[in-house]
Amino acid sequence: MIGNKFGNNSNRGKRKTVFAVLCVGILCIAALSLWRIGSVAPSGEPIICIDAGHGGSDVGATYEGRYEKDDNLRLALAVGEILEENGIKVVYTRTKDEFVSLEDRAKFANKKYATYFVSLHRNSADTDVSGVEIWIRSDSHNDEAKLAAKILDKIDEVGFGKNRGVKRGYQSNPNADYVVNKSTDMPSCLIEMGFITTARDNELFDKNFDEYARAVAEGIMAGIEPKE
Repeated sequence: MIGNKFGNNSNRGKRKTVFAVLCVGILCIAALSLWRIGSVAPSGEPIICIDAGHGGSDVGATYEGRYEKDDNLRLALAVGEILEENGIKVVYTRTKDEFVSLEDRAKFANKKYATYFVSLHRNSADTDVSGVEIWIRSDSHNDEAKLAAKILDKIDEVGFGKNRGVKRGYQSNPNADYVVNKSTDMPSCLIEMGFITTARDNELFDKNFDEYARAVAEGIMAGIEPKE
């Protein structure tokens, strides 16, 4: 009987241990899920990763001596500065004219436990087209789409030609994704701030630059506001 008693206690102890491990696991999964839909990083504070597209030897789209990489970096730094002025922690995939691979950009954001990843670009086309569009993952959830929509709404308030909407997937394949959207663990979007190949869009980009930077920042801040 003594042996059975100790055996039962041992089994109870094992069950309690297993139960405790399961509870911790469930809590961790729940916390990670909240983080991935744009809540806060494990540290308890929102962290925004701003990605200036292209850089270094990768100049991006060009137009009459104008390089996309330069416009992207200029806007990224301006948006980040506004966010920082509002007490939000910002990390950058690049802060100078250097090449950073797409995979490294995503890995950087993941390592920093970013709450939201915003990649800034300028669009290009062979025809005279205008406007802003934002790309999200092809299988993204509604929360991610809403976050992107908030940014686009703020830009649209300033005005930038045609509002081309929030789009899913990849420009030439709706079932594929941009690497920086696909490989980041947090909600992400890729903003095409007008067409660098359209003179009118370049004029708007330069004329309203400060307003566009603030619009993107305000859209991000609206997107990371805690839910009531």
